Amino acid sequence: MTNFFSSLGTEGLLDILKQSSDGTAIYTGIDLTIQFANNAMLKLWGKDESLLGKKLEDAVPELKKQPFTDILKKIWFTGETYEARNTATKLEIDGIFIISYFDFTYKPIFKGGTIYCILHTATDVSERVKALELVRKKEDNEQLINENLKAANEELHTLNEEFQKTNEELAAMNEEYEITNEQLGEAHQLIETFNQELKKENTDLLSDNEGFKDYISDLNISKKSLEQHNKELRELNDTIILLNTKISDSETSFINLIAQAPVAMLLVKGNNFIITMINKPMLELLGKDKGIIGKPLFDELPELDGQQAAEMLVRTFNEGIAHSEISNPIMLNRNGNLEQGFFNFNYTPFIENGKVTGVINMAVDVSPQVLAIQERDKTIAEKIELEEVLRKSEERLQGILETMAEGVGVIDANGQMVYANPMAQHILGLSESHIKDRTYDDPKWQNLRIDGTPLPSEEHPMTIMMTTRKPVHDHEICVQLANKERIYISINAAPIFDTEGNLTGGIGTFMDVTARRMITQGKDDFISIASHELKTPVTALKASLQLLQRSHEKLSVDVRARLVDQSIKSLEKLSHLITDLLDTSRIDQGHFKLNKQPFALSELFDDCCSTHIQNSDLNITIEGDDSLIVEADNQQIGQVMTNLITNAIKYAPDSDEIIIKIEKLNDQEVKITVKDKGPGIPKEKLIHLFERYYRTDYQGQKFTGLGLGLYISADIIKNHGGKIGVESDFGNGSEFWFTLPL
Repeated sequence: MTNFFSSLGTEGLLDILKQSSDGTAIYTGIDLTIQFANNAMLKLWGKDESLLGKKLEDAVPELKKQPFTDILKKIWFTGETYEARNTATKLEIDGIFIISYFDFTYKPIFKGGTIYCILHTATDVSERVKALELVRKKEDNEQLINENLKAANEELHTLNEEFQKTNEELAAMNEEYEITNEQLGEAHQLIETFNQELKKENTDLLSDNEGFKDYISDLNISKKSLEQHNKELRELNDTIILLNTKISDSETSFINLIAQAPVAMLLVKGNNFIITMINKPMLELLGKDKGIIGKPLFDELPELDGQQAAEMLVRTFNEGIAHSEISNPIMLNRNGNLEQGFFNFNYTPFIENGKVTGVINMAVDVSPQVLAIQERDKTIAEKIELEEVLRKSEERLQGILETMAEGVGVIDANGQMVYANPMAQHILGLSESHIKDRTYDDPKWQNLRIDGTPLPSEEHPMTIMMTTRKPVHDHEICVQLANKERIYISINAAPIFDTEGNLTGGIGTFMDVTARRMITQGKDDFISIASHELKTPVTALKASLQLLQRSHEKLSVDVRARLVDQSIKSLEKLSHLITDLLDTSRIDQGHFKLNKQPFALSELFDDCCSTHIQNSDLNITIEGDDSLIVEADNQQIGQVMTNLITNAIKYAPDSDEIIIKIEKLNDQEVKITVKDKGPGIPKEKLIHLFERYYRTDYQGQKFTGLGLGLYISADIIKNHGGKIGVESDFGNGSEFWFTLPL
């Protein structure tokens, strides 16, 4: 973990928080005081670091008439995370009001179920919004082109219908014309025959005009009839000429429509799809010239074979139903290179005399728009993926920091605390806001050397790191917390540099090593105490034995008896100390064996209390049913009772009574309590009483002993499957208790 944070310091943990490309800010209190804002957020606001410590509405006044501060204040009451995308925000940048668009998140950060700050992250997505707007405009333009194309298709369809109708009328008139021509031919033949006969008969009639007057009259009538037929024939010819003119005009209009259309168009006819008409935009789109007119389409564009566009063209011709497609990819051979393009196209069947004879194709090249959309989608996808990676990285980092067993603190270049993880807050007993109000060497910390003397700022490990610009490892200092015991912490510190090598701050990781320090100190104290405690009875025993040896004959019987008694007491005390040491060793090695037997509690109390009652003026009272039978190791439980009664006498010398209380908790368990009326034990010391080597004091007075009694007692009760504890109200006595199975 230390190597990780040392590496993290080199890479710049502060750069992640302060120089992230996404804006990050932290607010505290219902008045939304800005406690932190990285460079990205300051740039978005158009402000500098002078706004730190100010209320958000005062620091960025243009937000007052916008909904953001109301949303933030609401979060203080609801505790709900608020997220928004593509949100317009009006900000004053360099004296100019600018509207930008942001994706942002307001996330409440909890401690102990209470919100203690709000984390604000924001990403400027103005370019994305502008890109989306550009795409929308392009889509609108495409829609307009498609609508124009649709209108052109409808006009072409109408023209086709008129052309088909004209073709049908022309076909009918052609039929009448053919019939009339046949009749006219017959009439001419009759006239020719008649004229021949008339010439022949004219010669015969010259000799006899009178005889043929009636015949001539009939001939005049026939002539008039023939003139009438000739008139009708001329009218029919005029009609035919007019119809032919109309057909010519219709074909010209259709050709002009294709030639002047703003979109690419072509007409193919027949089963071979002969290119009959094609305009300039279509030639440019295909990369061809007019030489392809009159040739089969798929011979000129073989690359179309098997593509959707070709299949749809054939289907339109065979089925006589129009087809269309939007943004269809088509591979075309242009200048010898096979290139992919995207096209909106429409296929319309071309009908003559009620029969599909060809297909009209209209196409619009939308490759730039499609490629722009694809590039936009790719950019958006990459940005979303990058944001997701960054978000997950931030979540992992946040998760690591929040669940670390070590405290983590970050300072800026001025030594100001800018971040403290939950473990740092727990170790120091302060909220993050209180920690961030201080510098690392603030006098409020009461930093001390290990020996308890004040720690100068220049000796602080963070100062050493900032001065030398090098990491510091496992540097222990002492901190006196307000209204609490001193704690010892081991600090690892690493500098943070920006990309130009400038020192921008530092990161410190630390852990509470008070227990380690206390164990080390306890061992040192134990060695000193053990030496003293063992030396005292040995010295007394030695003195008594030497006196008996040197002056045995000179001493009276009473003096010799007292010396022998003193020697025996010294040996008993020495034996007790050695027993405690041996018991501790057996506990460490797991050799503390039990010999459980059923016995009455009354037997236990008789053995433990009799000696104390004889040697003390204290009144030992037993409350409860001492006839209860327990199954335990009588000797070891007696050792526990003796230790608790001895401690009550030793640490409560002014108490005139000790009460032993027996309480049956249920059918399986009994609770035994030793209660004194002494001065009590401070609350902060209660958690240490059952630790090895720990000894408390009474009004500044140290007592004899190795500090192992309660430690051994706790292990004995634990091996019996019971519990042990203490309750004390400072100034009102103490109650040591343990439970045993019945």
